[in-house]
Amino acid sequence: MRSVGTVVRGIRTPIIKANDDLANIVVDSLLRAKENEHFEFRDKDVVAVTEAVVAIAENNYATVDDITEDIVSDPSIINF
Repeated sequence: MRSVGTVVRGIRTPIIKANDDLANIVVDSLLRAKENEHFEFRDKDVVAVTEAVVAIAENNYATVDDITEDIVSDPSIINF
């Protein structure tokens, strides 16, 4: 009988930048964590990557400056 349910681990990675090879960074980080923290991967384990990290790696995100520029150029987009 199982005595532990779902286990969630946050895996530390380097800072992700535009055009980084996200797949390699994720795999390398997982393998390093496995080695350092002494856990094993098993069938049916799930690895999730946040949408924000994917967007950064794909250079597909808006900065605060981008948003400010939009607001300044068209104040009607803010409806109070």
